[in-house]
Amino acid sequence: MLTLLLVMMLPALLWAQLPLTDCTLSHPGHALVVRASCGTLEVPLDHDRAEAGGLSLQFAVIPAENSSTKATPLFFFAGGPGQSAMSVAAILMQLRNSVGKDRDLVFIDQRGTGQSVALDCPPDEDLQHLISDDSRIARETGKCRDALTVDPAYFTSYQAVHDVELLRQALGYEKINLLGVSYGTRMAQLYLKAYPTAVRSVVLDGVIPLTVVLGPEFSKNLHASLELLLQACKKSKTCAQTFPQLSGDWQAYLQIPLREKRELSMAHPRTGKTLDVVVDREVMDSALRMLSYSNITQVMLPLLLHATIEGDWRPLISQALQVAASLESELSLGMHNSVICSEDVPFMQAAPPVTGGSLLNRLQQQLELICQHWPKGKVFADQHGIPVFNAPALLLSGELDPVTPPRYGVQAAKYFTRSRHIEVSGQGHNVMEKGCIPKLIRRFFNELQLTDERVKCVKDTAKLPFFIDLLGPAA
Repeated sequence: MLTLLLVMMLPALLWAQLPLTDCTLSHPGHALVVRASCGTLEVPLDHDRAEAGGLSLQFAVIPAENSSTKATPLFFFAGGPGQSAMSVAAILMQLRNSVGKDRDLVFIDQRGTGQSVALDCPPDEDLQHLISDDSRIARETGKCRDALTVDPAYFTSYQAVHDVELLRQALGYEKINLLGVSYGTRMAQLYLKAYPTAVRSVVLDGVIPLTVVLGPEFSKNLHASLELLLQACKKSKTCAQTFPQLSGDWQAYLQIPLREKRELSMAHPRTGKTLDVVVDREVMDSALRMLSYSNITQVMLPLLLHATIEGDWRPLISQALQVAASLESELSLGMHNSVICSEDVPFMQAAPPVTGGSLLNRLQQQLELICQHWPKGKVFADQHGIPVFNAPALLLSGELDPVTPPRYGVQAAKYFTRSRHIEVSGQGHNVMEKGCIPKLIRRFFNELQLTDERVKCVKDTAKLPFFIDLLGPAA
């Protein structure tokens, strides 16, 4: 009996290596507050050069509800790049209620995010996030870089992966489960690649295969997602009746000249302050992209697209500015730049020529422009090489995801010797909190497999109705 008690107490004793204090976790866009145990992890600034100095990283542990259960814990990797995992923890209600029953949930603010030396850029008071002028992009990027008090070259996934391993060791966990969302799926795969014996299983939501370089396919992925969304509108009786010329609206939008400009005077969507902005097709494309991530805003797009073709660009821009303001409060843009400029832009092929009839025509060039003014850091030698993973994996995709489409999940599944890929119809980017998915994740972590019978429930995932006017869907 004494031996059993010692084994049951082991995680708590090992936690003592890192002093933990009671804390609360919150999200800037929500009123939810979650209780947790928080701590600080001291890590090298450069894992290859101890003399470079150090960083203090913040993390939180939400202990398993069942204190008698000591199942292998779950480490969560947030998206972005640039999102705070500790902040996201506050809104993952379904995950806490499912997986958190049996397992400790561990959230580390990756270096450069949240409370871990966040690489935040000066706020854009006038919300000019969408402006595509190259000179402004270069100027704002340089301003952000110069305002930082630490070298952003040390804020790549390479360094962060080794941070996570130090945390696992410090908390005394022999093995861990991984759950990554969006960019976090890259982090999870890189950690698995670097420390395969430390990983029991993996769940990836909104999958970025390690072989994929982010940026060059943004246009194609967004275009395909919007085509599917418009098809879904046509299949909806109310949406089809409200927007009978939607196909024509879409083609008309694609023919708007890239440099056609409109001077708009509009109310700030949150404060009511009058904004005077100059908008062109590139800005509109960026607006469409922002609104296509979540099915909450996707269902507004037929209405906003129709209004645009009718001559009023303000509804689309207003909605996009609201999303952009929320993103600014959630993402550390400097950390985002450090990852993209080190891990993606250097691996891009030459950008295609700028043409009409497609979306985000100059996005790759703009990313390259940002990275001309941003320091590059170390990446793994085989950063985008084809991996072979032996850990059991569950991969999740939303049918309408504009950035990590289901074909990415299919592709990444091939790199696992044991995997299941689930596509959720009618959903956008990230589905882990939708329908029966939280229960499937819990069952997968418990049993390391899912039967065909179990996953049938995914077909019942609710789809939001389309807006027919600015007041919302039909009554």
